[in-house]
Amino acid sequence: MANNLPTIPAFEPGTNPSESWRHWKEDFEDYLEALRYIEAPEKTKTALFRHLCGEELKKQLRAFDLKPKDGCEGVTLQQVLQEFDKYFLDYQNEIFASFMFLEIKQEQGEKFTDYYSRLRNAVVECN
Repeated sequence: MANNLPTIPAFEPGTNPSESWRHWKEDFEDYLEALRYIEAPEKTKTALFRHLCGEELKKQLRAFDLKPKDGCEGVTLQQVLQEFDKYFLDYQNEIFASFMFLEIKQEQGEKFTDYYSRLRNAVVECN
């Protein structure tokens, strides 16, 4: 499964870890799909996750109490992603996200479609 596709950058939590996680996870899943790793054994997919995720996520992954599912050799990628989904859910701040959403104004010269895209991206955090 060797390739010439550049790897995705390591996870950076930034000022909004919940949103950063959602975007990084989407990039990671796209990377798996593009390289056809989606069909690979779970052990390979979780190893690829650990390789690409960066030190921040590796530290947290070690802290999780993940156990292999029945009949599985090790933890599955799905288990890992679900655990991080739960972990980063705690970082959502709906009140602040709503405030930020209400502060969005169309900038002078900005196309309506660009403004609309910013609104749609911001409303996701409002839940």
